[in-house]
Amino acid sequence: MKSSVGKILLFLLLLSCSVVFTGCNEADTPIGYVNFTIEPNSTRYSNLNRVGGYEYFVGGYKGVVVFRYSLTEFLAYERACPHDHETRVEVLEDSGVILQCPECGSQFIYTDGSPIKGPSVFGLRQYSTYYDGRYLSVYN
Repeated sequence: MKSSVGKILLFLLLLSCSVVFTGCNEADTPIGYVNFTIEPNSTRYSNLNRVGGYEYFVGGYKGVVVFRYSLTEFLAYERACPHDHETRVEVLEDSGVILQCPECGSQFIYTDGSPIKGPSVFGLRQYSTYYDGRYLSVYN
């Protein structure tokens, strides 16, 4: 009797592990290399000269979008949609603070990358930033 209960428990444990590890996990947005430094107040990045501005950059898996959150704070996110990794999210021009996946319709707020609409339940992957008053470094 003990042996059959043990086998059943082992089977249930293996079954639950297989569901967890083989299920689609949209939180596993592929990670790409990010390591660049810019002068956000230069004319080259004029959109970052103002609070609320943003610019797209090469790097990461599908690109990086950088937002100027305040005079001294910047936020950087992976552009790959957490629901559909092959599609890039884009800033909705009429809002300026919402990113949207043109494929699945998921929307994300720029303040923390969290989903606010659509099928994605995971937020955008955030990259680290460091601003020394002149140079902005974005890295992972």
